[in-house]
Amino acid sequence: MAWEKFSSLPDSIKDELLSQSRLPSPLEMRKIYSAFQAAGREGQKDKGAVNQPLITQMALKTAEEKHFKNTISALQFDRLSQATSSANLWLDSASSTLPLPEKTKILTPHQWTEGSVKAWTRLVTPMAQAMEESATNYFLKFMGSGDYDYEIFAGGIPLPGINADRQSIIQNVVKTNFAIQLGSAIGEMSILTLASFDYGVRTVGGKAGALIAENLDAFAQDAQLPKEEAYAFYALREMAYARLYNSAPWIEGQICTLVYKYSRDMDLENSDSAPDTSTADFMNPSGLSNLVNLSTFKAKDSEGQKKAKESLQRLLTLVESWVDCVTWRAGSAFIPHISELREMMRRRRAEGEMTGKILAKLMGLGLDPKYLREMCAKWDKLSGNVEERDRLWSHPRLLSKVDGKEEEEGENGNDWDLDFTNLLKD
Repeated sequence: MAWEKFSSLPDSIKDELLSQSRLPSPLEMRKIYSAFQAAGREGQKDKGAVNQPLITQMALKTAEEKHFKNTISALQFDRLSQATSSANLWLDSASSTLPLPEKTKILTPHQWTEGSVKAWTRLVTPMAQAMEESATNYFLKFMGSGDYDYEIFAGGIPLPGINADRQSIIQNVVKTNFAIQLGSAIGEMSILTLASFDYGVRTVGGKAGALIAENLDAFAQDAQLPKEEAYAFYALREMAYARLYNSAPWIEGQICTLVYKYSRDMDLENSDSAPDTSTADFMNPSGLSNLVNLSTFKAKDSEGQKKAKESLQRLLTLVESWVDCVTWRAGSAFIPHISELREMMRRRRAEGEMTGKILAKLMGLGLDPKYLREMCAKWDKLSGNVEERDRLWSHPRLLSKVDGKEEEEGENGNDWDLDFTNLLKD
């Protein structure tokens, strides 16, 4: 096969061929054909819609390009551990939620990247399944079916592991592109992530979450604030998230349910931006990479998808605003620069850093800064009676007392009582 011949060439010759091809750069193409090589190895073992080993590989490769230390000093560990202990004590006066027996983990960016792949994969698996099915049907409709064998080239460079009929080719390309882009997005997020719950979902660290030491140090340096205050502020936020999700476990189940509801209506037939099959040339690297582009390969939202996305945005906004409110009330007496830290947090949200590249690209999800401030103010007004305020999390319908919005019942009755967690398991 052409790939076997290409693989046997010296690296210097492969780099020369890569540099002459119609590709971004030899380094980028080496990453791409390395990914396809991994896809070829893992493809036979991984029959699901998401190639988790490839996602992990791409995430770690991308993260490694952005970090230099990936170590935790004894001093960092001790100070962050003390910050989490103090945060739990401070939260006792600001929330009726109970502390967790588990300890918050202190991680490197590498550890967060590797550990969070499973959480992100589980969350987006329904979307990957819907995208693979929809994209395969879409392209087969215009390309026709057949039992012909193909070997795919990109810019004159053969790509391994894809030598099959058209349907298999498309499915493999869709699955592999999804894995490459999802892994790259996770890797890019590794430099921005300060704690496990930064994106409103538990990404790593277990029930008590995790803090990312190297990134917190960089954040404190950029903010020109003492590290101890940054540690304390983010420990408070992480503890607040962990305690809320532990006391109201329905929240995480509802997030997964809403992503599933959004995914089941995905259909590229309704897309204004679906790929042009007349230019979807497998001999062309851009045609290959654009088969599934998380930024552009997007169908119009159906009415059901709009409702699911609005419900998810509402839920994440209510959670984040509650955490913001509780963090402020718990830490204002202990963190001198908490106002500056809070404002920087709000700026990060406004700039989209805390929505997460993954949900933003897949669903167009974003949190409105103005609405977040309004909800935070409403939580603050309800804080005269902390127990009554926190009791509103005992059932989704009670949240209407905060924002005045009633959650509609779905086709199956009370959708929040449906648990899709098992559906999302590997």
